[in-house]
Amino acid sequence: MLPLGTFVLVVIATIILHCNSAPTIYTITKQQYTTIQIGWTRNQVTNLVGSYGTVIVQTSASSGNVTIVQYTGTGTTAAVVLFGFVDGQLISKSEASFDSPVNNKITLQQYKTIQIGWTQQQVTQLLGGPGNIISQTGTPGLPYQATTVQYFGLQSSTVSVGFIFLDGILSNKGQVGLDTGVYTITKQQYTAVQVGWTRDQVTNLVGSSGNAVSEAGTANTVAIIVQYTGLGTTYGLVAFGFVSGKVVSKFEVGLDLPLLGGPGTIVSQVGTPGTSSQLTTVQYSGLQPSTAIADFVFIGGSLSSKAQIGLDTGVYAITNEQYTAIQVGWTRDQVTSLVGSTGNAMSEGGTGSTAVVLLQYTVPQSAYGQATFIFISGKLSSKSKFGFK
Repeated sequence: MLPLGTFVLVVIATIILHCNSAPTIYTITKQQYTTIQIGWTRNQVTNLVGSYGTVIVQTSASSGNVTIVQYTGTGTTAAVVLFGFVDGQLISKSEASFDSPVNNKITLQQYKTIQIGWTQQQVTQLLGGPGNIISQTGTPGLPYQATTVQYFGLQSSTVSVGFIFLDGILSNKGQVGLDTGVYTITKQQYTAVQVGWTRDQVTNLVGSSGNAVSEAGTANTVAIIVQYTGLGTTYGLVAFGFVSGKVVSKFEVGLDLPLLGGPGTIVSQVGTPGTSSQLTTVQYSGLQPSTAIADFVFIGGSLSSKAQIGLDTGVYAITNEQYTAIQVGWTRDQVTSLVGSTGNAMSEGGTGSTAVVLLQYTVPQSAYGQATFIFISGKLSSKSKFGFK
């Protein structure tokens, strides 16, 4: 099991995608960010920076109370800094868009040359620069210390490459926009590909190797995600997951979205059909609006979870005062009574004591503001927000 610090790093990576549009008055400089070290208390961070920051996540776990605090970079329009605290002590930090030095560039050939298992020093030597350290978790020199380093494309700053090092060894690499090749696949080809096929079999059927967007693991158990675009579609996307060279999962979106009343589109499958552990994700499109999507996940043929985007068009608003008043441990009825509406149930999974529901509310007079609440067994387990003024 990954240590809590690495878990929080994953949470931070997800939240960071939403935070660039969130207005805030709490700023931090690059020098202050660099000075702050894992193990500092929240008071130490506050004293150095000069402000308390915006609390965007609060949750309780068996290992302690987790708080994620956000700042914006001084003198920038997009830089975001996040600190993760457990019981008031800093266990992770991350930043996005603070800087992109000229020597932090990479080519596709260099990216392909770098292999899982390389040391951070080897990567630095090949690329000619240390990259931009955007997140750190754990204490340097101790087990489970994780560092995420970012580079940019040689021709475009919108191209991003990330390397994750565990204890100084490369364990994960991913790229967005670096490989500009055109790799297409048809619906018939996607259907023909089966779990258990080798990557060579997929390549031979489709006619191209696809875009390897991420690689992770060790030399013996490397996991690779390969993407294709749907032939003749505007948004069609296919992804195959390989472990040790064999397909373990497949996923598609936009190749074909039928209306409810049929079997739906099987967008992903993992495991052997007919077994209790086989996992299948089925997708439907909304009748009104047609852009809405609903997903159902079946394990061993039984529905395990469901989720929707755009299907519920109700308006569920929440104020900053209401959000602040709501506490971890509240029941869903308590939240509904305070806010005045049930919220948009984006996803539901599990049953009984393990039932999990994710609710969203919007912020009045905000184009992007949202508040998210996660309930487990009917009680609030965590809350997060962005876009509040």
